[in-house]
Amino acid sequence: MNAAKQIRVERTNNRQEAGLVDRPAQMPSTQPDGSPLRRLPEIILQRRATSRFKAQEVPDTYLSAILHLAAQAPSGYNLQPWRFIVVKDEIGRRRLQKVAMNQKKVAEAPVVIIAIGMKEEWHKYLTHILEEGAKRGSGNPEKIERAEKGALDFLSHQKMDVWVTRHTMIAVTYLMLVAEAYGFDTAPMEGFDPAGVKREFAIPDEAEVVALLALGKAEPPDKAYPGRFSVQKTVFYERYGRNGQ
Repeated sequence: MNAAKQIRVERTNNRQEAGLVDRPAQMPSTQPDGSPLRRLPEIILQRRATSRFKAQEVPDTYLSAILHLAAQAPSGYNLQPWRFIVVKDEIGRRRLQKVAMNQKKVAEAPVVIIAIGMKEEWHKYLTHILEEGAKRGSGNPEKIERAEKGALDFLSHQKMDVWVTRHTMIAVTYLMLVAEAYGFDTAPMEGFDPAGVKREFAIPDEAEVVALLALGKAEPPDKAYPGRFSVQKTVFYERYGRNGQ
């Protein structure tokens, strides 16, 4: 096969593999017990990182909804560099526990999601994502080549471990908030051995292991609210250090 034909085949395969899809049509409209979905302000004010989990499964319908909605997270150039490994099997969760500082909640939670960022894989899909976006009205079909050049130029100047972490954490936040809206409890974790997680779950070398997210039903009692800085301390206007509008 000559080089030009090889490139055409690879581009076709990448396009088929990328396969951008439409928004999910139907999601559960209540919590598993029939209660209304929790409102976002309530979730933000009341959620705590769960320390212990009950041995109570997350129904597949809800887990699927959580994953589908998290996949709607935004990302630079719509490259979606995150990948999620869903660990439900008890043996798998215990393997993960060993490389996650032996945290009990990793083995207790019925679901733990390993969030990784792919630092190189996006190259395969960039052209197709831009073309597909233009077809859907997000971009100019006549300027795909210019858009691709601009993306490549920008990304070539980024530290890719930092770049994929930024975007993967947006998707993890979506996962967490959607799970909480459906009445589940969550525990985001950064205490793990990245090399060990990669080894145990056959994660490619290029991947950045960004976070773990345990989800299920919390074992009481809830953590007490520890307090937060006031916005006067954390919010500035027009320049750093300027309080008030």
